[in-house]
Amino acid sequence: MTRRGPVLDRRGFLRLGSLGALGIGALGMGTTACGFVEAADSTPPHYITPTDPEIAAAEEARGWNGRLAAFALTAAPATVDLGGRFVDTWSYGGKAVAPELRVTAGDRMQVAVRNELPADTTVHWHGIRIRNDMDGAAPATQAPIGPGTDFGYEFVVPDPGTHWYHSHSGLQADRGLFGALVVEDPNDASGADVDAVLVLDDWVDGLGTTPDAVLMALNPEISGGHAGHGGGAAPMVHTADSLGVAQSFVAGGHGSSEPLGGMTQHIGYPLHLINGRPPNDPEVVTAAPGARVRLRIVNAAAETPYRVAVAGHELTVIAADGFDVVPTTTDTLIVGMAQRYDVLVTLRSGAWPVVAKVEGRDGYASTVLRSTDAAPLPNPDVGGAVPELSGRLLPESALRPAEAVRLDTRSPDRDYRVELIQAGDRYVWGMAGRDAGKLVMRQGERIRITMANTTTMWHPMHTHGHTFAVPDYGGLRRDTVNVLPGTELAVEFDADNPGEWMFHCHNAYHFEAGMTANLRYIR
Repeated sequence: MTRRGPVLDRRGFLRLGSLGALGIGALGMGTTACGFVEAADSTPPHYITPTDPEIAAAEEARGWNGRLAAFALTAAPATVDLGGRFVDTWSYGGKAVAPELRVTAGDRMQVAVRNELPADTTVHWHGIRIRNDMDGAAPATQAPIGPGTDFGYEFVVPDPGTHWYHSHSGLQADRGLFGALVVEDPNDASGADVDAVLVLDDWVDGLGTTPDAVLMALNPEISGGHAGHGGGAAPMVHTADSLGVAQSFVAGGHGSSEPLGGMTQHIGYPLHLINGRPPNDPEVVTAAPGARVRLRIVNAAAETPYRVAVAGHELTVIAADGFDVVPTTTDTLIVGMAQRYDVLVTLRSGAWPVVAKVEGRDGYASTVLRSTDAAPLPNPDVGGAVPELSGRLLPESALRPAEAVRLDTRSPDRDYRVELIQAGDRYVWGMAGRDAGKLVMRQGERIRITMANTTTMWHPMHTHGHTFAVPDYGGLRRDTVNVLPGTELAVEFDADNPGEWMFHCHNAYHFEAGMTANLRYIR
């Protein structure tokens, strides 16, 4: 893989400009294309790159079970049906949500991806500890997949759980380029009779505007730039009408939520979906009365947190981000962007709304959970208000890891601190501080990163290639954790997957506006 020398691109300029505006100390004398900052006269470390033998050695150690799971995905323009409203977007498979992929832990996935888009693309396999060169984060781990070309992803899936996949090029995942990836546990002990996936999403594409126009409305400085962090780019082209509609969506005031510490989002999305369907046209989940239904909830939204509840039922949370937790009952819970929760519901006879209410402002997605002895609802859109949404709220800080997934206790070999920042009141976000540009590690080390959120918004922070423990939450295992404004939160993980990995906010618009760094292994 070709490595570029020191360069300051537009996003790097905005990020460093934000540091100067906030009076934060300099990060260094130069920045590479991958975001690592170092003094100009320092000797570069010996980085482990995605093509190095350590990557193949780590893959060999994952324990393939001998089975292959082959899939094919084509990213292409499509017209999708949103409850009778037809809109143009980009998708895998011609629908507003991509096909659900199911495999078993230990399988080797082979996914042939064809790009029929007018722009570069990649696919990221979110939450999976896969080999570095298959992570789908251009340009760090692969060259982007160009229009009219193909790329084959192949990797062993080592851990069971509820995960998802999505484009990691620009704001393409705020179109229809995402789907659920379920890794089944051959030793599943949940006791579920029925297993169903609920993919939550906020939708703006084709409703008079595009995600790129929304980003431009949030930050006019990006005018004439490129959408696509890290090289999955096509020039952003907007009409006056699309930009005007986008501006109307970002001008409606900010959402606010006490559990999330204040401001929740900037964009007033006009539509919210579950499994690619709006409330008036739900994909009904059906089971026998008395059945234990496992709902795998995936928040694939770009900017929207959801408060989820099932009318007439309590939820028993059994997993977070694919990792088992001590089973905990609640009426409702908040799911941040990119987070996943597995919940059990013992189904009562009847037809029951399942509601994902936008946290902090108006709007909801919904579907129906119906027993086989109940008549279909004459009007499936039963509204977004169910009593359970105002019932017991389970914060993620109250969850505890199951003993089998708990990290062992040890002192960190490297203890880093980063600041999550915004450039004044401009829509420019970043990661700063002495350590932000030098998050390096060696195989076998225990790494601790403390995130200090200096902004007025919460941030769902995600690590590629690794899952972490949250010491303040009793060692809860996740790959995406919500860091509230004005707080500090530490995560710890073992450096057991060599290569170069992204570490970023999973608010897609914060990420595009600069809130990202890289984790890099050295010899």
